[in-house]
Amino acid sequence: MFGRARVRLTLLYIALFALVLGVFSLVFYLGFATILAPTFDVGPELSNDQAAQAAYRASVERIGLALLVADFAIIAVVGVVAWVLAARTLKPILEAHARQRRFVADASHEMRSPLAAIRSSAEGALIDGEDQAAQRRALTVVVESADRLTKITNDLLLLARSDEIPNDRSTPIDLSVTVVESVEAFAIAHPALPRARLALGPDLRVSADDTEIGRIVTNLLDNAIRYGGGAGTDPVRITTRLVDRDAVVEVTDDGPGIAAADIERIFEPFYRVHAEQGGPDGNGLGLAIARSLAVRNGGRLTVVSQPGVGTTLRLSLPRFR
Repeated sequence: MFGRARVRLTLLYIALFALVLGVFSLVFYLGFATILAPTFDVGPELSNDQAAQAAYRASVERIGLALLVADFAIIAVVGVVAWVLAARTLKPILEAHARQRRFVADASHEMRSPLAAIRSSAEGALIDGEDQAAQRRALTVVVESADRLTKITNDLLLLARSDEIPNDRSTPIDLSVTVVESVEAFAIAHPALPRARLALGPDLRVSADDTEIGRIVTNLLDNAIRYGGGAGTDPVRITTRLVDRDAVVEVTDDGPGIAAADIERIFEPFYRVHAEQGGPDGNGLGLAIARSLAVRNGGRLTVVSQPGVGTTLRLSLPRFR
């Protein structure tokens, strides 16, 4: 990413220099052609030397005037271009700063609830006269809140490590096999949840980290079940297939769908659709981690959704040959 940005900036600066040089050359050429026009009169009483000196002085003065005009023109062009370029350069920095502030605020908000539960439960357990059952309930709340904090911390660490691009642990794997293993592990860990329906394509070999691809599939499946509409809806469908030169995993649910304004925001850390309206529990890190791991393994994670119809999350990875 840094290399591509450096190349783009280099080409931009070269283009800017070429533009400035071209404008300067054009302005100076027009000014120089104008000042060399024989528009001054030489009196008949002057000698040839005197006439030449007069022509020389007039030419030098006009050359100086042409240079002054060219300088002002170049300063104006450079000023305008620099203003636009500065705005374009600072925009991603401002956006990154805004994202960082929002990330810190969201992380603090997510951690504040379990911390408050731990504090209030511990204080209640320390009150004299509390029976053993009440203390046990307080300690249970403390343990559950600590588990939630641990999960948030682990997810944040994983999200930070996933920015290390590229992944040097990539090996050839069969994408369909990894999907089956991840779905089976998820079903064992959550026996009460409905099982996903699978439609798997053969020979979908990719070069990636098997553990990280499994984490992506698990996160997508967990997200689809959480937001898939609850009981009474069709099971989540997982499909693997070849699309052009990519091996693709699609996780589809029949939930309420995602509004167009939320399509890209669902990949932001801690963002949850309609969280203020009592949506499913979670910390909002699953899809952010999934997209980061997808990029880390040379792939991409996209979403197609229609409100009231359902959502499909697609992981695309270059096929290994």
